[in-house]
Amino acid sequence: MKRLLFNFVLLISIVSTSCTKEDLICGLVNGGGFDTYSGTYYLKVDNKRYWVDMKTYDSYFIGDEICLE
Repeated sequence: MKRLLFNFVLLISIVSTSCTKEDLICGLVNGGGFDTYSGTYYLKVDNKRYWVDMKTYDSYFIGDEICLE
């Protein structure tokens, strides 16, 4: 019985913290760059700046469609 309860609580916690479609930011890449002040890369998606890692920054170009979490 304890194991069943543990599995149920574990399942609920995984489902409640997983990414949903509402958490995704999708749009067209309008630009990007490197912010020297913070030392991070960013992509402009629909004219809003989103911080990304270098691999993501190098993978997308202006006009590409992207979805970020």
